[in-house]
This record gives sequence, C-alpha cells and structure tokens, in this order.
Amino acid sequence: LTYLFHRLEQRFDGRPTLLVLDEAWVMLGHPVFKAKIREWLKVLRKANVAVVFATQSLSDLAKSGIADVIVESCPTKILLPNAAAQDDVARGIYRELLGLNDRQLEMLAAATPKRQYYMLHPDGRRLFELGLSGPELAFVGASGREEITRIRDLRAANPDGWPAQWLRERGEWAWAQAWENYQ
Repeated sequence: LTYLFHRLEQRFDGRPTLLVLDEAWVMLGHPVFKAKIREWLKVLRKANVAVVFATQSLSDLAKSGIADVIVESCPTKILLPNAAAQDDVARGIYRELLGLNDRQLEMLAAATPKRQYYMLHPDGRRLFELGLSGPELAFVGASGREEITRIRDLRAANPDGWPAQWLRERGEWAWAQAWENYQ
C-alpha cells in the first residue's frame, strides 16, 4: 500500500491532476489509507491535485474519525437524492456534518434519482438538474451490478457494436439505429 502511495505521489508534479477516491468507505475503514487521505487532503492542493471523494453512505464518513478534515478540505459537495434523508439518524448526520436545514433535507429526500443533485459550496447551496437524455442516461446512469455485467457481456460479444445493442435494451431504438448508421 505504501508503494502505491509513493507511485501516486511521484505523479503529483504540479500538473493539474484529478485524484478520484471512489467507494471511499473502504479506504476510510483501513487505518493506513485513512491516514493517507487525511494527509492528502491537507497537502495535495499545493501540488495542483483536486480530490474527488465519493462514498455511498454519509454515516461511514461520520464514523471515520477524519470527517472534519474531509468536510473542511472538500469545499464543494454534491449530494445524490436520498429518500431517507429525513429519517432521524440521517437527518442528524446531514445537519451535524454538512449543516443542512429542514428545507434542504426535504429537497434532498424529494429529489429525482439520477437526475437531480444537491450542491453545497461556500458561495451557496442549490438543487440542480443534470438533464440527461434517455440515451445519455443509458450509459452514464448504468451503475448497478447487473447493468455493468450486461455491458461487459455485450462488449465481449461485439466490441464495436455493443452500444447499439445496449441502447436497444434500454428502449432507445432510434438512437441504436443512429449508432449503427454512424459506424
């Protein structure tokens, strides 16, 4: 693990770099990785590195022991819709960790999944909509295990034509035809 950190840090040479820490709950549960995240969040900005920190559960962040550093070092936060945002436990975490009020929690709970997002930034807070079309959402919204497996199977069977088949399976017949015509 320390070798991996070393190799990454060698690449942080001042050029704009995006370090994506996806499924961060795994990293937060590992003491060495957690310590490295704390360090990185404090020093990487100087090396022109932006950190994207993604986790499915705010409670994992709250229990991590470094939530204060993460919240402070990540000025822009984008929250996905959460129907459970107004439940007692979730409400407490959202309020304590991110300072959300009742109205903001209502908006988060009522937001449309894979379409609406709630952004927190030092300049303001806002619900916004990422108006993706059906074909766009068919690709960028495919995140479930079954969807990913199906896409891999389609790619293996037809490396060049899999997008058209995927679009058909999502009900986007005209776009599937357009893809095939483009090829």
